[in-house]
Amino acid sequence: MRAQALDPAFEIARRHVTSGRLPFAILGVANRDGVVRLDAVDSGEGVRIGTNAVCLLASITKPVVATAVMRLAQEGRFSLEAPLNRWLPELDASGVAPFTAWHVLTHTTGFPDIDLVTMLSQGGGRAELRRLTIAAGQATPPGGAFRYASFTFDLLTDALERALDIPFDEVLRVTVLEPLGMTETGFDMPAPGPLRAPVVYGDLPGSMPRLPGVTDDYAVAAFSSLRLAGGGLWSTAHDLLRFGRAFVRGGELDGVRILGRPLVDLMTREVTVHGLGRSADRLVDEHYAIGWGKPGPTNPGSPAAFGHGGVTGTRLWIDPEHDLVLVFLSGTWAGADPLMDDVQLAVYGAIE
Repeated sequence: MRAQALDPAFEIARRHVTSGRLPFAILGVANRDGVVRLDAVDSGEGVRIGTNAVCLLASITKPVVATAVMRLAQEGRFSLEAPLNRWLPELDASGVAPFTAWHVLTHTTGFPDIDLVTMLSQGGGRAELRRLTIAAGQATPPGGAFRYASFTFDLLTDALERALDIPFDEVLRVTVLEPLGMTETGFDMPAPGPLRAPVVYGDLPGSMPRLPGVTDDYAVAAFSSLRLAGGGLWSTAHDLLRFGRAFVRGGELDGVRILGRPLVDLMTREVTVHGLGRSADRLVDEHYAIGWGKPGPTNPGSPAAFGHGGVTGTRLWIDPEHDLVLVFLSGTWAGADPLMDDVQLAVYGAIE
């Protein structure tokens, strides 16, 4: 892939910003050897956004956390198959069917997500998040169906902390962030300033509803304060490109291996092939691996591809067959997927 061939993709991203559909866009493309092209565009009003802006990733957090969990399993420090009620007696007390890290990472625990907007508007914190998640109960038995759920990731990391007696922030740092040189990634909300990218409510279809009577900044701070294991990381395009390149390279970057290649293959192998994610419209069936989404029939990615998006207008996409890592970061609560699809399609159009 030549950098110049990516002109159409970067132009589409620019138009989405200049038209007012997105507040900013950071687009990066890399391969196994390094960054091919990285640029940022903003509206020219308010905070200027550069390629080093720290953005709220939302659900791109999931594959990063899943990689840390897989690293622990690889080292024999935490079993993917042990029921989490071993460390969370709250689960036994609620009477839910036992589920494991495998179930959490593949969204097959049976739990639905709670209404986070309502919880935040009522001043709920992390303890209330745990209580409400458990109280929601299981709509299906563990392993019975795919049901996308973010907050079960927090049950998993709570169990990890109790099992290892180590804060999960430290686990993540040692297993993933530090080995890969992801120096700008973490759960702490950056201080106000030119490096912290805003997250705003937009008018796109499907945009996240506003918290009653609060500003965008307050809503982001309330969301970030939960340090959500399924959606709370902040990071930069630089760090995400490094993370993606490690997966393109089979679990290694700059001579540092975080996962064995067979475990990378395991993480990125679709688990919903047996109908777990089937819907009435087969074109929108869920396709998921372990912490990663997989391409469906309308996606230009190869069968080996995988990725994840976030509700804050973010996407990380990796296609080893085409030696491709794509990062797209913007700052709109929900509704940006069609815009990111436009850019991703143009990136694939640049592959010779």
